[in-house]
Amino acid sequence: MKGREPKEPALTIRVAIADDHPTLLAGMEHLLSKVEGITLIGLVTNSTELVELLGRSSCDVVVTDFSMPGGRYGDGLTLLRFLKRRFPNVRLVVLTSIENSAVMKGIMDVGALGLVSKSDDLSHLEVAIRMAQLGNRYMSPAKSEQLLEQSPEIRAIDDHAVHLSKRETEVLRMYAEGLTVSEIGQRAGRSSKTISAQKMAAMKKLGLRHDADIFKYAQAHGLVQASQTSQKNAHRGDNDV
Repeated sequence: MKGREPKEPALTIRVAIADDHPTLLAGMEHLLSKVEGITLIGLVTNSTELVELLGRSSCDVVVTDFSMPGGRYGDGLTLLRFLKRRFPNVRLVVLTSIENSAVMKGIMDVGALGLVSKSDDLSHLEVAIRMAQLGNRYMSPAKSEQLLEQSPEIRAIDDHAVHLSKRETEVLRMYAEGLTVSEIGQRAGRSSKTISAQKMAAMKKLGLRHDADIFKYAQAHGLVQASQTSQKNAHRGDNDV
């Protein structure tokens, strides 16, 4: 009797979290511990603990608060530069409430791939982590809006984060999950006409021509899991706009 070939194990992103605010740390742990494909290797409260954790455990992505004083290796840009030198293969996602565009640009310039605002929903962390693991940059809506408002000339950080509004991103995500324009409108409390306009605006900004491209884009950028999009959705007509 021929045995079955073993299934290839699903890829798991190993994540370390560093934040000196216990409530926020607990919130991130609660959120990410339930996400399929993400494994938390440790939670720490300062740079000393973070470096020690990375020294003894394999890690793919670090989520760290930008302002986290008290550790031996500092915080802010100093810590980010140190992490890039000491652990060059670890991707960095920064969580912050800082609104200064020069600082935000500095964060990305030193090599961080993700920038998430504390004022945004924590669900953006999952997107940022998945994007970072792929080597792509991501900014949550509040951060991209702040950066553009203060420095309109800065456009090249990330096409998805910079150019799409929060509502446009929301529409693409729900559409990729299988909802129709009418259903999205009911859930979001907006008219079908408005949802259709936001969907088309997002597609135009991203250079997407067909609905099938939305599903590919959403999967590639971590907006949905591949299992959430069905063959039925992929063949849904472009008339549902």
